[in-house]
Amino acid sequence: MRKSRIYFYFCLLIILGILIIIHLNSANIYVEVGDYYYKKNNFEQAQKYYERAIALGNIASRENYVNSLINSPLNIVSQEKLAEFAQDNINDAASSSAEYFLYNLKREIHNKYPQNYIQQATFNQKVMHWGRLPITYSFRGINSSPDWFIEEINNAFNEWERVSSGRIKFQNVKTPVADILIDCQVNLTPREADKSEKYVVAYTIPNVSQNKLKNMQMKFSLKAPSGKDFTPNQIYNIALHEVFHALGFMGHSYDKSSIMYMSTNAYNDDERLSLTDADKMTFELLYKIKPDITNAYNMSYDYIPYLILGTNEDVNYSKIREAKNYIKKAPMLPGGYIDLAQNYVAQKNYPNAIKTLEKALLLTNGDDIKYIIYYNLAVSYYYIGSYDMAYDYLVLAKKINEDKELHLLLAEIYLKKDDIQNAINEYTYLVEEEPENIDYAVNLANIYLNKHDYIRARKVIKHYIKLNPKEKNNQKLKSFGILNF
Repeated sequence: MRKSRIYFYFCLLIILGILIIIHLNSANIYVEVGDYYYKKNNFEQAQKYYERAIALGNIASRENYVNSLINSPLNIVSQEKLAEFAQDNINDAASSSAEYFLYNLKREIHNKYPQNYIQQATFNQKVMHWGRLPITYSFRGINSSPDWFIEEINNAFNEWERVSSGRIKFQNVKTPVADILIDCQVNLTPREADKSEKYVVAYTIPNVSQNKLKNMQMKFSLKAPSGKDFTPNQIYNIALHEVFHALGFMGHSYDKSSIMYMSTNAYNDDERLSLTDADKMTFELLYKIKPDITNAYNMSYDYIPYLILGTNEDVNYSKIREAKNYIKKAPMLPGGYIDLAQNYVAQKNYPNAIKTLEKALLLTNGDDIKYIIYYNLAVSYYYIGSYDMAYDYLVLAKKINEDKELHLLLAEIYLKKDDIQNAINEYTYLVEEEPENIDYAVNLANIYLNKHDYIRARKVIKHYIKLNPKEKNNQKLKSFGILNF
């Protein structure tokens, strides 16, 4: 009996040794198979084996892997993989090849669209646009608006649809729910300072939650602060500008001939403007980029953001330059300060963001703009550890608008302040409001786990899986182990 047991353990050790040797050599085997397919120009198959080899630590296969990506159809997935190599911290031939290839491709694209100002397009350093057609829009409170006023706004939507060559389609709906909500009965800047004629005629604010574009809110002033009426041409020009914002372009052009030039003289000229080649090319590029923020991914895309806009540092530099230009031209308007502050937040320069937002707050009297300022102040104070200040600004923001982003930040503030029950209450609300959001469920379950309340943690995860069965094997749920069963 004892000899048979020794023999069993001896065989087991041999098997384990063989498995270890196979594991140690498996990376080389994957490389050889990848090289075989690479020589056959079967780049798709080659990539699969190179990826396995790289995952096992074979750095030498990186160069052939990049070359296989370059030689394969350059779809969005291939672009994203090349961008990862171009931006990683490994200084080798693979990274250099990826970076050089994407740089030249970017030059080719911009040569194809020589007149554009796409660099200013982003919202909080992210590409944003609609991903499902038709894009619906609805007017609210138009009883006090002249018929010609509404007609000119409709004309602007029709013009953008016409020049898009079928890329977009608008639909005017008579419901309170739409992608673009238009309010035409407000006086946006009733301030003494506006006698300089540097005032806001219209503005567009995106409603975004968890990188999902919920709607665009477009506001029009019916009259100038002096009480003077606008002309049909002026409203048409203003609407052309705002519709592009509503399409997802959240910046401005430096070219005075462009419809997206940031004008501050209330459109005194009564000349009916046309969209320039730069306007059209910028739009076309924007809708060819895979968005970071959208309402759906139904459309097809040609490029990743990195390929058109460069690194996050490139985008941030461009947006800071634009914001400072806005402030220089219109120092009494809050928009430039808000844009600049949001870029400071992206840089994690929270003290400067707070100073800039406080300047914007002094120049603001509209609730929509105040909401943006209060929320960004809450975020900035949260990240510098001033949780009481963050809480106070969130309370002010909640008085204007109830939004899931507010509840999420509030939950995190409660956690930082060890107010566990209120954090649970906030996450419970979020889970009920958006049961498909895995992050809400995971965060709530983790709070219960930290309290050693395993039964409630399991209940949260089981409830999420019940409502979202396709997410059962999501990587974010793996850490819960047996709680999944």
